[in-house]
Amino acid sequence: MAEGLRKALILPGAGARGAYQVGVLKAIARLLPRHARNPFSVIAGTSAGAINAAVLASRASNFNVAVGEMERVWANFEAEQVYRADNWTMLKSSLHWLAALVFGGLGVRNPAFLLDNSPLRELLKRNIDFDHIQRAVDRGYLDALAVTASAYTSARSVTFFQGAERLRPWARVRRVGRPEPINVEHLMASAAVPFVFSPVKLGGEYYGDGAMRQRAPLSPAVHLGADRMLVIG
Repeated sequence: MAEGLRKALILPGAGARGAYQVGVLKAIARLLPRHARNPFSVIAGTSAGAINAAVLASRASNFNVAVGEMERVWANFEAEQVYRADNWTMLKSSLHWLAALVFGGLGVRNPAFLLDNSPLRELLKRNIDFDHIQRAVDRGYLDALAVTASAYTSARSVTFFQGAERLRPWARVRRVGRPEPINVEHLMASAAVPFVFSPVKLGGEYYGDGAMRQRAPLSPAVHLGADRMLVIG
């Protein structure tokens, strides 16, 4: 993006915040020209906020269109679009947990999660063109998209980021920044609420909800060069 103040948009986690964020972004969009491109150099998100961040980054050429797409998705959200809620799936999951509790895990594979959120994965694949993120970076519409998830084995907050070549990884105590192309699995990992949704394997480690270990939510944006930040929490 052009030199000058590098503004960052930070979208924290939690499902209810995701819908609230859309409302705030809609108000911002109304202040901009109809065909204005994304006004933020860095877009960083966690959990539900990571999903909103990815939508904005993938449609960075037109901020109004991006916000309109988010509004459309959130306005039509139903439980069945996030997890399998049919009677058989819910019964099977409940019986699995009950058996593990009754038998203390003896002869029963301990369940790692309560709900199957594969419908969410399919919803994200349909609504986000991840190839457009790099295109936005290459065309100068965006410096970086950052998605934070919590690593279970190493107990670290890991920020995956896709952006300009000049951006470098970082390592601090219990938090690191790792450059790699963002895809649907990063979003699923960031939104994987412990015990509710399945952890997601990225590389050689399993990840869950990014909000769990995120003690410095502004840090990724700072490392990615932002000097002004808007947090919608």
